[in-house]
Amino acid sequence: MYSYEDLKQEIKNSLIDYLELHKLQMKVGQLGEAYVYEQECKKLAGTKYVSEIDESKASDPKNGYDILSFTREGELLHIEVKATTGKEETFYLSNHEYQTAKKMKESDMNYAIYFVKEVMSDNPKLIKIHDITDNEEYNFEEMNWKITKI
Repeated sequence: MYSYEDLKQEIKNSLIDYLELHKLQMKVGQLGEAYVYEQECKKLAGTKYVSEIDESKASDPKNGYDILSFTREGELLHIEVKATTGKEETFYLSNHEYQTAKKMKESDMNYAIYFVKEVMSDNPKLIKIHDITDNEEYNFEEMNWKITKI
């Protein structure tokens, strides 16, 4: 067994395998999508819409959302899923996802972010954010820059 200090030093001295880290992050994202899909199936149980939920949207990032679902009244609902294993209140949204949210809002389409916290726990926490483009509960911080040689 390792002591706390020994294990901490081992971790500090280890190289980060970014490919493995990315694979793990992708699996966490897929787990969040599977959780949201199951929640949408429960929500729509007993309606004709339950069989029309389309979780295949996640396979094409050009969509700007992961799941095409419905309200119980039958209106289309575009869901972008964000997931984390921790309790933090932070997630990352790509510019494309943000632009998709804005365009759908301007077109009176339903777009929501479903943020799943503690996705590995026995009781994940699902937070539904229906308008991320105009939501005072969240702070936006620019994180990335695209650099192109001219």
